Amino acid sequence: MLGQKTPRGGKTGGTSDYVSIPVSNLRVNALLQTAIYDARPGLQHILLLAAGRVLTESEIEALKRRGVTAVLVHPSEVNRISEGGTSAKTTAPSRPVLRPQSTSHSLHHSPQAPDPKPAYPGFRLERDSFLHRLQPPNELSRNPERAAEFDRSFEQNIGATAEIYEEFIDAGGVSPQRLGRMSEQHLHEISLDFDEFLSRGVQPVAKNYPNQHALQTAMLAESMGVIMGLREDELLELGFGCMIHDAGMLLVPANLHQTDRPLQLTERLELQKHPIYAADLLNRTRNVPHGAKMVVYQMHERLNGTGYPRQRQGSQIHTLARIAAVADTYLAMVSPRSFRPGLPPYKAVEKLLFATRQGYFDPAAVRGLLHAVSLFPLGSLVQLSDGRTGKVVRGNRDRFAQPVVEVIDTSDTLPKTELIDLSQRTDLQVVTTIGQTISPTAPSDTAATEAEILAT
Repeated sequence: MLGQKTPRGGKTGGTSDYVSIPVSNLRVNALLQTAIYDARPGLQHILLLAAGRVLTESEIEALKRRGVTAVLVHPSEVNRISEGGTSAKTTAPSRPVLRPQSTSHSLHHSPQAPDPKPAYPGFRLERDSFLHRLQPPNELSRNPERAAEFDRSFEQNIGATAEIYEEFIDAGGVSPQRLGRMSEQHLHEISLDFDEFLSRGVQPVAKNYPNQHALQTAMLAESMGVIMGLREDELLELGFGCMIHDAGMLLVPANLHQTDRPLQLTERLELQKHPIYAADLLNRTRNVPHGAKMVVYQMHERLNGTGYPRQRQGSQIHTLARIAAVADTYLAMVSPRSFRPGLPPYKAVEKLLFATRQGYFDPAAVRGLLHAVSLFPLGSLVQLSDGRTGKVVRGNRDRFAQPVVEVIDTSDTLPKTELIDLSQRTDLQVVTTIGQTISPTAPSDTAATEAEILAT
């Protein structure tokens, strides 16, 4: 499961601090105090096992089956989890770092040229990545008390977002402090229980449009950003922008976004002005972070230049806006509309992968979605290859098709609940979701597609 834990002594660090250990030297039953990463050239930033996991024999064999011959380990862990023998210190390639840009930049100017393309696009793990703050779950099952607390927080934030949208339109501005506090609360909840937080963000949005859609877009985008290794300040700007991104919708005729029919060309052009309306209002508001403005203004742009409002493309689109675009599109696809039902999550992911190959979305952002949500989002009901039905309760990051499922065994008089981590079971796989059959070859097919988009 995903999770980073600060090493003893309070140290944190990126993979540039790590050393390479052959997989064959890993000690069985050792408890990881820090995460380990793939040591293959160009793949140093792939998280293999998170802090809090135990190096069981099956875990080590699974690494070998995936072609992993060596892993990157923090120096403090070497003697404890290795049977001896390490290679020389391995230095990860330098990573481009997002820095807040001056708020004096005009939104109508393209951002500066990007840094050279990294070996593993869009992912990084640095000393100040928020990923280090995640706490591994104490157990695979959900904590009922924490779930109830997160439910209360979510309902309060739905109401708060509605108030913010009303203020945005009535007063022509927004409270950066209020939005900032909500983003900070999100990051706190993510650090406590990533999956519990995300389970609310990925649910289809059937009401309270546009404010609830915007709130959940923020929750999903923040979760993706954490996985991708963003810093706290970047995540706060990402959440801020997502929560206010659709406020401009309230300035276009209501019939355009509440219609039960496809829009005419002139109507679509009018609707596509909503990012401009919101950005103009934000430009008149003090202390709005530049990254948040760019999320609002560019979320609907596409890498191939087919988006709106300015048909920006490639490096002209802000990194945070690229992440937000994937989160926004995924939620839009799984959510019902008056003229169509929502897509099953698995189908929505399929469509995003296809669109990415066509050049619409940032492959790194789509990979962030897959790591966060998996092929079977939290709460999905799935049928296993042995005929049992289970509910997805946790994801397994890079093992998209192998979540943790809760299975209820009714063969006895008293039903029993069993938690199964499919990443640890070679004899079980998901074959069916509600209303949809999945080919037994789906996991390998999906992996091939993943490889294709990483090469984009």
